[in-house]
Amino acid sequence: MRARKYNKKIQIWQTAPVSDGFGGNIISETLLSNAWCKLITNPKNANRQTDFGETETFDRLAIQLRKNKNLVYDSKTMFFKYRGIDYNMVSEPTNIGFEDREIEIIIVRKI
Repeated sequence: MRARKYNKKIQIWQTAPVSDGFGGNIISETLLSNAWCKLITNPKNANRQTDFGETETFDRLAIQLRKNKNLVYDSKTMFFKYRGIDYNMVSEPTNIGFEDREIEIIIVRKI
């Protein structure tokens, strides 16, 4: 692993139901972690899909980060924030080099 490979900081968030104090639940966003990552614009291994309504290539990013054994990545409830912009997960984490050290996730800007 190269020194200073991860030079961007992202936030990992999760949505979860939280009690509102009146017997009901509301959906709340919870910060899970901050992580250093490497951002790749227009990733080669990601097809340009239109299932999320995206038409521009700058909406899709690949992030590479160290594998965190304490986090279980769930594309239904987790999202990422980078520079105040929310991104949804499109792919499950891919183990880079099968060394259980680094993962890559394809993310798309929320609409």
